[in-house]
Amino acid sequence: MHQGEPCLQPAGCPWRDLGDGAPELHPQGPYPRQGLRRSLPADRRRRGESRQGRVTPSRSLPAPAFARRLDRARRLWEWLAFATGALIAVKVVSYLYRAFASYVVERTGSRVTAGIDSPVVQAWFSIETGWDIAVILLGGVLLLLWLRLIWLSVVLAERISPGSVRYAPWVAVAGFLVPIVSLWMPVYAMSDLGDVSAREEGRSTDAVQWHPALIVILALVSFGLDTTSLDISGSAPMDMASARTALHLVAAGGVGKLLLLLACDGFLRAIRPGQEIALADLSSRERAWSRTGADRADSR
Repeated sequence: MHQGEPCLQPAGCPWRDLGDGAPELHPQGPYPRQGLRRSLPADRRRRGESRQGRVTPSRSLPAPAFARRLDRARRLWEWLAFATGALIAVKVVSYLYRAFASYVVERTGSRVTAGIDSPVVQAWFSIETGWDIAVILLGGVLLLLWLRLIWLSVVLAERISPGSVRYAPWVAVAGFLVPIVSLWMPVYAMSDLGDVSAREEGRSTDAVQWHPALIVILALVSFGLDTTSLDISGSAPMDMASARTALHLVAAGGVGKLLLLLACDGFLRAIRPGQEIALADLSSRERAWSRTGADRADSR
């Protein structure tokens, strides 16, 4: 409809002439067909969202504060992962030594040859229980921090590109904890995060992401080896050969956990550049939004 021509629509039609030949649809009407502009619904304007889905400071945590929160969680996870990995590495050496000492005692019958009665070994035996408790506690805190990082990463992905991840933050976190679905949901959740980060960096998203699948596989293998070792240890009677097998399995499970920590760290490092680019972009948009709001207030 051109300017000056009468409206041929019936009374109450949602179209109105903008005066430039481009009709616009009122928010109460149906969505326009292709080639017609649609005004932003009033509820989205009140929520402070732009047409591209960018979230303005009126709705969520400002980007600088969000960046600091994400950086703190990431740094804390790195330090705890290093400490937990060091404790697990010592336990792996302990398991292998026990298996070796068991073999030596079985072959020679001498505890002295195996070094079991040495002061260092006896001192280790005295603190081993506390060491195991420390590994369990640090592992639990590390898991919580990992889930926290996944939560924050999904929230950030939704802020910079709404609809780019298939799971809500709490669903993505629950996918790591719920049996059965933890076999595939974490892979999809982490793959979505990798794709969002790649787009922010300008990289192709067609490349196969091996971090998510490797993390799930290593978790299954390492904890599966621990379970098998416990089953062997719980069986009675158990000879020294079976005990050595159980020790070898739990040592292999410890190595798997070390590789799991490395894979998790590699994933966080892979998505970090894209997240930093996105946070910088959000910060600049928020500053521009604040300046625009201040200019409008001054003009009034």
